[in-house]
Amino acid sequence: MSTSLLRLSGNLRGALWLALAMLVLTIETLLLRLADTAVPISTYMVMRSGAQLALGLTLSLSLGEGLRGMRTGRGWAQLVRGGASLISWQLYYYSFRTLEFAVATTLNFTTSLFVALLAGPVLGERVGGWRWLATLVGFGGVLLVVRPGGGGDTLGIAAGLASAMLGTVIVFSSRSLGLTDRVETTMFWVGVITFLGSLPMGVGAWSLPAPGDAAILMLAAASGAAALWFILLAFRAGEASALAPIHYLRLLFAAAAGWLVFGEIPDPWTAAGCLTIVAGGLLLARAEARRA
Repeated sequence: MSTSLLRLSGNLRGALWLALAMLVLTIETLLLRLADTAVPISTYMVMRSGAQLALGLTLSLSLGEGLRGMRTGRGWAQLVRGGASLISWQLYYYSFRTLEFAVATTLNFTTSLFVALLAGPVLGERVGGWRWLATLVGFGGVLLVVRPGGGGDTLGIAAGLASAMLGTVIVFSSRSLGLTDRVETTMFWVGVITFLGSLPMGVGAWSLPAPGDAAILMLAAASGAAALWFILLAFRAGEASALAPIHYLRLLFAAAAGWLVFGEIPDPWTAAGCLTIVAGGLLLARAEARRA
């Protein structure tokens, strides 16, 4: 890391890492859309989870403790965390195959709304007025996107929302595991569980991609794993409340990619719904900053 980067404040360094992560995540899903749609999602999942396993193994070994860096005393919690990732990723990638690029990206942001809604009953957190307002605004945007006759692929929308709901399991289990296990250890076990879980489906429905598509998918898988590493660096450097709005750069990247690469321009109602979901997320970020 350069000396000039180290001189920046923690929040600014975190913002730069997170902005890079949002760009790389956009590149991953863009590459997935560019690959031949005849290649099953299950095939890509093997590649993606394999990249995750390689990253998790590297991070665990970087602790300097050998195999001890991979030990966990909470195997069931790691299984829940990894299993949620396995199913959520599959639904997430399916939504990008079937929906407009910006819409699929925006639906992914509803995870924060589900987390806010369930933080009270699940974690016992006090849910104040700002959180409720942000959640209601965000879900109002979801209703605009999924309105009857809206023209979006019904299964794709359902997959995007289901992926976001499973994202709450990932968030809550990650918070719990963070009390006992290191991030590097959890990253390793996520890689193990997603790889072993995706392998049977991937082998059963294996479709050998053409060389060009194989290269695109391998680059996409590496991009997804790299983005997780950048996110880890971001939240090690900066405060969560300060970095929360940076996530919405991804929507700008996605809207630009959808327009420039695929010629996609959402209709006014869908655009209004996406912007409303973003407004709910920004209100939620403001609420978290006030609590902090």
